[in-house]
Amino acid sequence: MKKFFDFLDKFEGKFLALLIGLMVAVIFLSTFLRFTKLAVIPWLEELARYLMIWIVLIGAGSAGKNNQHFTVDNFVKALPKSTHKPLFILRALLITVFSGIVVYLSLDLVGSIQAMGQLSPALRIPIWLIYLALPIGFILLAVHNLRFSYERLKEEQ
Repeated sequence: MKKFFDFLDKFEGKFLALLIGLMVAVIFLSTFLRFTKLAVIPWLEELARYLMIWIVLIGAGSAGKNNQHFTVDNFVKALPKSTHKPLFILRALLITVFSGIVVYLSLDLVGSIQAMGQLSPALRIPIWLIYLALPIGFILLAVHNLRFSYERLKEEQ
């Protein structure tokens, strides 16, 4: 299992770095061409938007691996120490259930959009490919949340 998570961590890191680098290059090129009045390429703006969607959703899933999401700990810290572990387990379950619901609903959405055959306006790529970032990101969030929770609970024993 460790090999799988090591591979997943490396793949996510490289994939996100590639997407961010590509988005920066696309935005730079689009801005440069527009500012110098050499050309206006409409599909560059659309590509940058779709790259941002993928970066945010994959990055949100990836951030779950080290519990890097924003949390408000003051409420939990104000409670007795004996409640910390049950609240942590409840939190992990809520995140996992919510992620599962989003994955289920977004896969249905992706299927519906795929059936319609809708294409993006400028790039002319299937729009379901953009929406596919939603279930993938939330699958990653659920997997990383469960992994982090398991490792943290194992450390406490």
